[in-house]
Amino acid sequence: MTLQFRLTIALVAVITTVVTVAGIFAVTSAERELVDGVDDFLVDRAKSIEDLQSNAEAKSFVQRDERRSVLSEFLAEPDAITQIVDPKGQIIFAFPISLPLEDAEIKIAMQKDENPSGVTRIRKSTVGDVDYRILSKPLPRGGLLQIGRDLSEVNDAISGMVRAFLLLGLIGIAIAILSAWALASQLAKPIKRLSKTAEHVARTQELTAFIDSKDGDKEVRRLAESFNVMLRALATSRDQQKRLVTDASHELRTPLTSVRTNIELLAKAKSIDEKDKELIIRDLKTEINELSLLVDEIVNLATSTGFKSENFVTEDLSVISQEVAEKFARRSGRTIDITSSGDSIRDVQSAAIERAISNLVDNAIKFSPEGTDIVITVKNGTVCVRDFGIGVREEDRDQLFERFFRSVDTRNLPGSGIGLSIVEEIIMRHNGHVFVKAPENGSGTEVGFTL
Repeated sequence: MTLQFRLTIALVAVITTVVTVAGIFAVTSAERELVDGVDDFLVDRAKSIEDLQSNAEAKSFVQRDERRSVLSEFLAEPDAITQIVDPKGQIIFAFPISLPLEDAEIKIAMQKDENPSGVTRIRKSTVGDVDYRILSKPLPRGGLLQIGRDLSEVNDAISGMVRAFLLLGLIGIAIAILSAWALASQLAKPIKRLSKTAEHVARTQELTAFIDSKDGDKEVRRLAESFNVMLRALATSRDQQKRLVTDASHELRTPLTSVRTNIELLAKAKSIDEKDKELIIRDLKTEINELSLLVDEIVNLATSTGFKSENFVTEDLSVISQEVAEKFARRSGRTIDITSSGDSIRDVQSAAIERAISNLVDNAIKFSPEGTDIVITVKNGTVCVRDFGIGVREEDRDQLFERFFRSVDTRNLPGSGIGLSIVEEIIMRHNGHVFVKAPENGSGTEVGFTL
């Protein structure tokens, strides 16, 4: 079933349940009120008859020659059945018809007491095809007074109410179905639009088919915004992928061409001087090393997005820098000094920041002469790595963090120009910024970041 159909069924089910419960409650309450009204009538009639007989002797009340004169006021308009049972349990008066007696009522009638304490009993009984409400009340010195009231008017009223509720309920449910369908259609419209957009994106690979997130309820707007964010992320990822492939193919072209040329030279030349042969082989090894390094850098760049899912934790940048310095000192045999001051405790992705500092240190080792030191300075959230190499020309500083960028002065040195671009990506994810500058004194370059 479609979402619209399911929403319609759910809304109609809720409305039908509410209407049904309300109808049952209304009919039940009305029936209870009408029956209570009949009961009040029976109690009042019994009290009136008791008041009439209170002025006469109790035994004269049950005598045949006096009872009609006592009850004449009520017999003129017989709106109820009046019945008297003697202390022997025999009906001695019933007008206009007699009422059925139950064993419990006969026992009450046979009790003789000047002050009867029996509880007034009200029940429902059927005489012929007519329902009656019957009140039974004990009389002084025995006997029983019974008043019965026809419930036909009550039943007719309840039946009419039920028919009216059924008719109104059916009309209401029909209106509810139409209203629910229209409401469900309105509610499902943004979902349908989102579904069509998703199908369009899947079919055409067009990642700019954004949904207008200004329409609809708050939840629908959030869903549309989330979908648009996903599209932007996919578009960015695809652009980065295309850029990576383009840049990588461009960078791989030069060493591959050199390798191919050298191999063709070795294959075509009939005789090569041993010295020239060694030069060609050395050049091949160099290019193959460059290819290996470039492939490693491309893999690192492609996998650097894995840091995005890392949780942020509170870390001291000076501690991370110290660990990186010790690791590279063991690997390279270079002296790496570290100084720390101020507050450098930040919420960071530990592995990502360690990778960023490692790239800075690795870069400094590559582009500084053997025997020179590397200096790491950590101060108030800023990590600066200084080398004592040839430095970076001022016109190249703005491009230093771009992918595959190599300044003219360093193109004969190992490296692919990817390491610093990874640093910038990590730092930007931490809402920080990277920098490159010339030292205030001496040679070399200072490269780092601030969080």
